[in-house]
Amino acid sequence: MRNTIIVAALLSTFCTAGFSQWSPNNTPVSVSIEHQQEVRLATDNQGGAYLGWIDYRVDGQNGDIYAQRLNAAGVAQWSANGIGICTEAQDQGAVSMTEDGSGGAIMVWNDWRSGNRDIYAQKIDASGNIAWTMNGVAVVVKPSDQQDAKLIPDGAGGAIVVWQDSSTGGFDVYAQRIGANGTTLWTTGGVAVCTASNDQLNPRLESDGAGGAILTWQDKRGGASNDIYSQHLDASGAALWAANGLSICNAAGTQSNPKIEPDGAGGVYISWQDKRSGNFDVYSQRVSGAGTAQWAANGVAICTNAGSQSAIDMTAKGGIDGVIISWKDDRSGNGDIYARRVDAAGVPQWTADGIVVGSGSGPELKPNIVGDGLGNAILVWQDSSAGNWNIVSSKLDGNGTIVWTITVSAFADNQTNPKNLPDGAGGCIYAWQDKRSTVDFDIYAHHLNESGTISGVADAAGALALLVAPNPFGSKAVLTSQAVLDDATVTICNAFGQQLRQWTHVSGTTVELDRAGLAAGIYHVSVAQANFGGATVKVVILD
Repeated sequence: MRNTIIVAALLSTFCTAGFSQWSPNNTPVSVSIEHQQEVRLATDNQGGAYLGWIDYRVDGQNGDIYAQRLNAAGVAQWSANGIGICTEAQDQGAVSMTEDGSGGAIMVWNDWRSGNRDIYAQKIDASGNIAWTMNGVAVVVKPSDQQDAKLIPDGAGGAIVVWQDSSTGGFDVYAQRIGANGTTLWTTGGVAVCTASNDQLNPRLESDGAGGAILTWQDKRGGASNDIYSQHLDASGAALWAANGLSICNAAGTQSNPKIEPDGAGGVYISWQDKRSGNFDVYSQRVSGAGTAQWAANGVAICTNAGSQSAIDMTAKGGIDGVIISWKDDRSGNGDIYARRVDAAGVPQWTADGIVVGSGSGPELKPNIVGDGLGNAILVWQDSSAGNWNIVSSKLDGNGTIVWTITVSAFADNQTNPKNLPDGAGGCIYAWQDKRSTVDFDIYAHHLNESGTISGVADAAGALALLVAPNPFGSKAVLTSQAVLDDATVTICNAFGQQLRQWTHVSGTTVELDRAGLAAGIYHVSVAQANFGGATVKVVILD
């Protein structure tokens, strides 16, 4: 049976009705006009997730900050396409977020409202209510650039924030604590963590378990190349280790892009990419809360294979013995994903130089790794084996055995920059930027349970995949469903999520879309059917 539907006057949006439970086709989080990119995740501690991203829907040039909450079933809890966290006229970017410890989330970002990069923050509760000043509170505002902030919860409803700061000329490392009410609690302008000569970049931090934080960064005070340094701040912002930080690695060559994880005993694991042998390798160190290195001087070698190893990520959470480190590996000349565990005593486990987790005919990039709470690790990365970029995930047990490998998303055009988050029940929530519309990047999410399968109503009857051809189109196009529609509902909404038209009792596999005199532009049509998660498709009408 062939159904004919005239496409009504649409603006680029996604109808509230389309935001449903986890689906094999993935869950759309924001499919508004223009790009939505660089999504970040934080747990809601109820099996769901907070998602924050940079959003260009307002003018296409300057980014804003938007957010959404998905519950454990994958259902959006706030307005369709997310709510505006900061919509100041100037550019906002480089968003980072964390849980607040009270069921909400805190976000920080780069903000140009004063004419240079400053750091602003906002807190939001589980219902989507903004807790602090509209468009954010200032973490630091100076007549210079402060950028690329990271944060952790402070254990009292606020957060500790670290950033790289150019107020003295080169970049230094500064930090600030924000109270639960949005006020800054440490020195105005931030605590100077390291103001040594030359640049200090890429700061990261983790909780010390006592209201303070341990920080790490790459440091060029030696002049010739970067080294890795660290500092411990207590809850009042006082430095507990040597002024300007403790040397973690000052081996020959450059060491850069450190990552940090708590060791569960008041200290941390720090891993970095290391060029002491001529190409980038992976090294790691454990440091106690007192600032004492627990392993070999300048770190333990995790991977020193030929080619470069980079894009390091790691996890020590979720019952893992020691820390599991992942990276992008060029030993094959193609770019693959590898991982290796090192135990708490600093003894590397598994195969020497790591086990290959993801490899294919094309490069694999940007691995992210989390603990599942059961002593295992779940990795996600973007994979080009199919020609375009898709999202792939694997689960590793503590012995380095691959338990499962699942393609999370493989739709038209590219899916890139994935992030993942444990769901608290052995599974994982994923989010990424997605160009399946072929028009611009949107934000999509997905969930896999402990066994690597999707749960929910949409799982029961299979996928509801939609395709429009041709797309873009000038006069008519055909919307095709992978599954046979039976008593389905097709809905069109405007930019505010208001329903404009709805057709019920639609059957068959095809629906004809007729422009019916509409102006050129971007449009969305959603399809919903019992026992399916529902789906939406973005279409473009040409002059």
